[in-house]
Formats: sequence, structure tokens, C-alpha cells
Amino acid sequence: MAIMRYNWQAGSLDCCLYSKINWRAPSPRGRATLQRLKGNLLMINKQRAKVIFDLAMPVTVGLSSSFIMALVDLAMVGSLGTATVAAVGVAGFAYALICALLAGVTPAVQSIVSRRMGENSSDPKCLPLNAGLLLALAGSIPLALACYFGIESAFSLVSSDPEVIRIGVPYLKILVIGIPIVGLADAFHGFWAGVGRTRIYMLNVLFVNALNALLCYVFIFGHVGVEPMGAKGAGLATTLSVFAGMIFYAVMTRIHYSKNEGLLTARPSAALLKRMLQIGIPAVFQSALFALGYLVFYWIVGHMGTAELAVTNVLNRISIMMNLFAQALGMTAITLVSRTLGEGNPEAAEEWGWDIAKIGVIWITLLSAPLFLFPDYCLSIFLHDPATRAMGILPARMTGVCLGIASLIYVFASTLISLGDGKRVMIVSFSTQWLMFLPGVWVVGVFMQGGLVAITLVQLAYGALATVLLTSFWRDGRWKHIAI
Repeated sequence: MAIMRYNWQAGSLDCCLYSKINWRAPSPRGRATLQRLKGNLLMINKQRAKVIFDLAMPVTVGLSSSFIMALVDLAMVGSLGTATVAAVGVAGFAYALICALLAGVTPAVQSIVSRRMGENSSDPKCLPLNAGLLLALAGSIPLALACYFGIESAFSLVSSDPEVIRIGVPYLKILVIGIPIVGLADAFHGFWAGVGRTRIYMLNVLFVNALNALLCYVFIFGHVGVEPMGAKGAGLATTLSVFAGMIFYAVMTRIHYSKNEGLLTARPSAALLKRMLQIGIPAVFQSALFALGYLVFYWIVGHMGTAELAVTNVLNRISIMMNLFAQALGMTAITLVSRTLGEGNPEAAEEWGWDIAKIGVIWITLLSAPLFLFPDYCLSIFLHDPATRAMGILPARMTGVCLGIASLIYVFASTLISLGDGKRVMIVSFSTQWLMFLPGVWVVGVFMQGGLVAITLVQLAYGALATVLLTSFWRDGRWKHIAI
């Protein structure tokens, strides 16, 4: 096993081999594997940990900023009344589901950029970015048109309240107009993550969120000569902010990567576009089915009662906050593993995956410890009814214990997809969620009336099975032999 020292230089990672450690004892293969796993569990090289945190923390800051600003936007809209909050909530989820259909652009661009850098390829660095921009436009423009003209009919299926429909449809239409911009921004995001400069992503997200908050204040309530627009103002603010963020990405790319790197000039080949689709399509299905599955999950829990739905919503939001770091680690793994594979060192690439997974388990377990130790206090931040909080105490403890291990799903799923092994990830995601988790929640929660503890057990069993399967995929090493 090779341990590598990486130095952060001008937005790239330069590798040099400085030591070798052989964990395999002169014994049968099974004992050797156990010995190596034991060594992995007991040691994380400080230099490697620094590289991981240098890449992951800017992404975490960016994701956290987006999460916080979503709450700020909701607070602004909340002053407009209950119907507006409901309309924006439904439309916001629909928008997230639509954006999930473009989720394959980022990992496809990021993986190929990182792999080519590891290979010291003579191809222009921006060639995968150009391919990603082309695919983003090809997919997002028809998607935006279909959604724009079908919004009113689809919205009426979700809500029967005429006021919610009246507010939500124009708001969502404004958001949908910006879908192609989202696709372009995703391609730039993948490029900057692929070259190892995640700070650019962080700066972009902070800029977009700050601008969005300012424009929401102006457009929603009417300031500096602008007429109050209500919910439509929030949609316009989001679309303009995303557009500004895309321009920011384009300008930064133009500044740091000259025409010699092929920005908007190098023509991607059909083979490159095909490889990117092979990576991106499983990511799209995995993201969309996951998001849709949780919509069904909320619908099922809603049949159990309002209090149960409230507790479930709070616990899921807390889980999302904790897993922001896991998502950032998943993006970090894509960059480091892809680049190391490009250097021709699959064993070292595997070690990056294990080290990132260990950091995720340790840190997220520590972050979620208050949820296990002080569940009533954590729930009281969101729930003020003592009876409702009491219902959530044990589920909160159970969730807090398992969040660290569940972070392996985010790390290994995103990395395997980016390496071309997304078909197996998609099968696991669909089968465990749609064939096990959702039917199980319906049976124990609605049919058997088992309550929150029962559906939490089903949720943890589903997470545990998915974790074991995805971790086994990483360990079997099939991804090492996939050419992209």
C-alpha cells in the first residue's frame, strides 16, 4: 500500500511517493485482509487527512450556506401567509425534483477532469467541461419547456387549494425558466471540483446565496422602487441569483484557463459524450428516485398523524444537516480517487476511499452525539409541544447513533457512480428504498400502527442494508477496471 503526500499548489494536487507500508502478513488471504482492515481502522495519515479536509470543508461551507439561506427565504415568505408558505413549499420540492434530473452533469464532468489530470493527458483541460455544458443544454432546454407548459396540471394533482395553486404556479414557472442555467452551473461546478479547487465553489455559493437574500428582500416586499411581488419575487430572485452564479463561474474559468485549455473551443468527441452519459444517467436516476421516494415516505407518515409527520420532518432535516459533510466528502472522494486512478495506482485510490469513509464516520458520529445524548433539547428547537417531543425521543436517539455509519452511503455511492459503476448503485438505491423501505414503512406504520419507533427501525434497517451493499461494492474493486 502506498502512502502519498499531496501539496496544495495553485489549485492542484501534486503527488510524490514517500513511503510504503505492507499490511499483508505471510498468511492466508483472509487473514491478510483482516490485518489490513485493522491497520486502516487504527490509522489515518495526518497528511492525507489534511488533503481531505482542504477539499471537503469549502464544499461543506457552501452546502451549509445554501441550507441556511433556504430557511431565511422561507422566513421571508412566511410573513405572506399560510397559503404562500404551502405554495412555496410544494413548488420548492417540485423544483428540487426537476433539478435532480440534471444531477448527472456534475459527477460526470468532475470524474473525467480528475481522471485526465491524473493521467497527465494532453487533451485541453476544458474539454470535459465543454462536453458537460453541451449535455446540460441538450437535456435542460426540453426539460424546462415540458415543465413550464405542464406545471398547472401537475400542481393541481398535489394541491386542491385554489389559493395555493394560484400562488405556486407562477412562482414555479419563474424557477423553471432558469433550469438551463442550473445545468450550466452544474457543469462548471463539476469542473472546479475536478481540478481540486473547491474554494471557487464555496465563493460562488456564498455569492449566490447573499445575492438571493438581497433580491428576495427587494422583490418580495418591494424596495428601491420595485413593486411588491410576493412569492413571484422569491422565484425571480432565485433565478437571477443562479444566473449571476453561472456568470461568476464562467468568468473565473476564463481568467484561470486561457484559450489554450479549450474553453468553448475544443469540440468533445462522441466517445467522450457517451462516457459522460454512462456516468451521468445512473446519477440522475439515483437522485430522482431517492427524492421521489422521500415524497412518498412523507405521504405514508402523513397517514399516521400530524404529530408523527412533524417529528419525522424534524429528524429528517437534522439528518440532512449532519449529512452535508458526508456529501462534501463524497465530492472529495470523486476528485482524489479519480485522479489517483488516472495516475495508474488503483490500490492508492482505494485507500483514499477508505480514509475518506473513516473521517465521515468519525466526524458525523461526533456531530450527531447531541441528538443521542440530549434528544429532548434538540427536538425542542423545532417542536414546542411536549407530547410531540416525547414521541420523538427514542427515534431521535436511534437516528443519532446511526448517522455516522450511514454517511458511508453518501461517500461510496457518489464515488462509485463517478467511476462508471453507477448501475449497481442505482439497483441498490431502487431496491432498498422502493422494494424494502417504503413498503415496510406502510406495513409497520399504517397497517400495523406500530408508531414512530417501528418506522425508524425500518428506516435504519434500510440504511444498514444499503451501507453494507455499497461498502462491499467498494471493497470488491470492480470499479478499478472500468475505463472512462
